[in-house]
Amino acid sequence: MKKIFFASCAAVALMSMVACSDSAFEDRYADPAKTTTVGVPQVFTAVLQKGNTWMNPVYYRYYTQSTTSGRFSGVIGDANTKGRYQGATEAYFNTRWTNFYDMLTQYRVLEKTYNDLDDSQKEVNKVFYFISRSVLQGQLHEMLSLFGDVPYSQAGSLWSTGDFAAAKPAYDDDVTAYKQILADLKEAGDFLGGSVSSTGLASLGRQDYTLAAGSQAKWQKYVNSLRLRIALHLATAGDCQSEAKAAIAEILNNPSKYPVIESNDDNQGVACDTSNDTFNYGKSISQALNGRFEASCSPAMLAAMNVPADGLPTADTDPRLAAMYDPNPEGAYLSYDLSLTNSQIDQISSEKNKEYVQKGMQANYYAVIDSVAVAGWAQYQGNGHIDGIWMSAAEVALSKAEAYVMGYGVSKDEAKAKAAFVDGVALSNEYYWNLKTNSTIGKAGNDSYQGYRELVVATEADARAYAEKIWDGSQKCVATQLWINHGFMNELEAWNVVRRTGYPVVKFTTDTQMTGYPTPPHRLPYPSDELTYNGDKCQEAIAKNYSESTGYYTPLFWAKKDYYTLLK
Repeated sequence: MKKIFFASCAAVALMSMVACSDSAFEDRYADPAKTTTVGVPQVFTAVLQKGNTWMNPVYYRYYTQSTTSGRFSGVIGDANTKGRYQGATEAYFNTRWTNFYDMLTQYRVLEKTYNDLDDSQKEVNKVFYFISRSVLQGQLHEMLSLFGDVPYSQAGSLWSTGDFAAAKPAYDDDVTAYKQILADLKEAGDFLGGSVSSTGLASLGRQDYTLAAGSQAKWQKYVNSLRLRIALHLATAGDCQSEAKAAIAEILNNPSKYPVIESNDDNQGVACDTSNDTFNYGKSISQALNGRFEASCSPAMLAAMNVPADGLPTADTDPRLAAMYDPNPEGAYLSYDLSLTNSQIDQISSEKNKEYVQKGMQANYYAVIDSVAVAGWAQYQGNGHIDGIWMSAAEVALSKAEAYVMGYGVSKDEAKAKAAFVDGVALSNEYYWNLKTNSTIGKAGNDSYQGYRELVVATEADARAYAEKIWDGSQKCVATQLWINHGFMNELEAWNVVRRTGYPVVKFTTDTQMTGYPTPPHRLPYPSDELTYNGDKCQEAIAKNYSESTGYYTPLFWAKKDYYTLLK
């Protein structure tokens, strides 16, 4: 941990808390490095910027999550390659860890700066304090869902104290941390639902580069929706169920006091900006996907979208399919046959590709993430209209549906559950088709770059009819749709859904070539920097939480022990 805090200390000491690097953002925000004082609004922007890599579809995040959460959740297909359950390797886990603590350090700067203000200035800057804490705790939730216990309450203050001994913080118990997150998000939601300083809101409008653009109402909906996400995450099992169910009840029973995101127009995140690589998410994703296995569709995904074994869609197939994936030139959506070896899977694809070349086509045999909507047609040639979405209306609606199906904090109510479920599927359909039809690289009338077929756009009516058809009132039904909606755009939350509920059923084969990583894990191990610089505290956490030496195969307190099925 010493390395993490030392690096952050140096950055803060220089006051190099720069916002966004392109000219539009530089014009909008003063550079704190050129001032003699640090203001809460400027540090708020620095908190957002430090979160960019892991909150938005940046290349590094997309690659790392695809090789871990995407694969382990069953969202991303894999051709039984050697080492497939090892993930992107420990160096990437280490970067995930250090990036979070860079963000936490920026938040601690904001926190101290805010606490040092007089009462009148605190009132003006309170909106920055609550929003930045909520955004940070959204990332803390991700860290807890990846690693379990992590340092939090004592972490991030070396820049202020200069105390290197104290810079080796103890690990917060994940149950305790989650309870604190739920309480803090309630406090933030209550604040944003009340009277907020007009001066503070005006300043927020100047500093806020998210899709909320300084809107108190949009930030209120985001914070409440984040609280609902985390509460649902904890409601199924474990030691936070009572707090989680109470939070769900408060939100769902008081919609006027705790409004949530209900329209794709209110989705929260960061808009893509193609003028600079930092926010050019389409370019990042196309780099991460083209020519890589991370673009492949999984058997679990095709099964969940009701694609027949021959890969040819029917009237019963999910209307999002053509917006989310490219078929092969025969119009078939096919995934890897996990009963085959890697060489057999590759051989099938190679033979088909030879046929396509003979026909003058350069096409895929197995289904891949849609080239127009998301993947792009070549590296660095992606859809310039891909925003970084932190929270969507579809997720919120489907979360409501699961709460009513399961009676999490509210009475079981099939009518409310079904209504929310149908809304969620329709909103998800709208989101994915908007990615496709608004793409900057679309070809008029053509569905994909390599599919060679007419574009037929599914309507809201199509999506609602499909949702009515598949509804059966079960957790499996709802969780599967949550998983599809997260899909390749939010692979960590897709993994959280599977680990929490066991749905949809995802299947894997044992990797007999890697005895240390034979099957998918339950969590990621603590990274090398932490073991080196905060070793004593890290070893204490390992001794407390790991049931085996790596932690890889130790379930987290809220998750199922067996969230996947192994093929014989």
